[in-house]
Amino acid sequence: MILSADPVTFHSWWRRSKYPPYGLRKVEAISKGKIVPPERLWKERIDVLGIYVNDPLGKSEIGTAISRILKRDPPYVASFKKFRQSVIKMKEERGFRVIVGGPGAWQLTEEGWIDSLLIGEAEESFNETLLKNGVVQGRKAEHFVPILGPSSMAEVEISRGERKVSDDVVLAEMEVQGRAHGKVNLITQDIASYGSEEEVEEVLLTASKYGKVTFSNVNAITALQFNWSKVKEGLHLSRENFLTPVLNSIAGSCVYSLDAEVVKVLNKSFIYPVIYVPEEVTHEFLNYDDIVIPLPQTERYYEVLYAAWIHDKKYVKFPFSYVMDYVLRKAMETKGEHLRRLNKMGALRDFLLASIFKMLSP
Repeated sequence: MILSADPVTFHSWWRRSKYPPYGLRKVEAISKGKIVPPERLWKERIDVLGIYVNDPLGKSEIGTAISRILKRDPPYVASFKKFRQSVIKMKEERGFRVIVGGPGAWQLTEEGWIDSLLIGEAEESFNETLLKNGVVQGRKAEHFVPILGPSSMAEVEISRGERKVSDDVVLAEMEVQGRAHGKVNLITQDIASYGSEEEVEEVLLTASKYGKVTFSNVNAITALQFNWSKVKEGLHLSRENFLTPVLNSIAGSCVYSLDAEVVKVLNKSFIYPVIYVPEEVTHEFLNYDDIVIPLPQTERYYEVLYAAWIHDKKYVKFPFSYVMDYVLRKAMETKGEHLRRLNKMGALRDFLLASIFKMLSP
């Protein structure tokens, strides 16, 4: 079995990572398949092609916002559509079977070129997907499998929903990622809900043995109730060494909908959260240490986006940030028209839009 993804998803685009995405590494471990970059698929003998998708048609919450900002599909959508056409052509010529899964698989239920579509978790349902045509609803995982090689962003999943990943799997993945990256990025819907404060402290300190530690998400409610001082001390956080997890709202959405009190609490321990907020409340969060991503609502959006960029660039380091200064200022002055003109500028367009996309997807 050959495993792959479209070029933007596979290579993380702006990072041009030499490692595949974490989800593809997970499927590799489950299936014992072979991961192949999309540009090399034509060289492989393929009986079954497994494709990992994240947000293939741009229908996610953030994908929809990016479309409104850029006045076009997110760049990764074009990448997927081009990849889809090449897969369809290869399938017609060679007759292999196509199975698709990943966080964005739900967007592809009407795609006739897919033989089997797995929606949900793969651990307990992958073999069924191999054998069954149509849509397969993945069952919740009871047993987790450690990845066999490093992924693009050094991810280590420590919990999924209410379920903890077993210690042996977590430790195995920490070793793999730490060896390759010198860091570990702990994946969880909410680090403060991982367990007791002692358990949270323990998993963070264990991860620190393998290099720099980050974690993906924190929930607004549990963050207010959690004592972050030991996290600050254990990870030696400071003005120069801060963390930037995504801050989730009460419902678990990445779009934040509460007041700024939680940001104050996190800032005291040098945690500077990424916050996706409606355009109209952006100003409320620009006086804190955070990365504010406004979501469009009105014609004033590009003015708000520029203000957020001036604030955010203190915490998000870009090469050639002065170019971003210019592009977003021109977007503000032209109410977005300047971004539309970039569509005609080839490689420069791709670099600038990739930089904007990176800001929207830290």
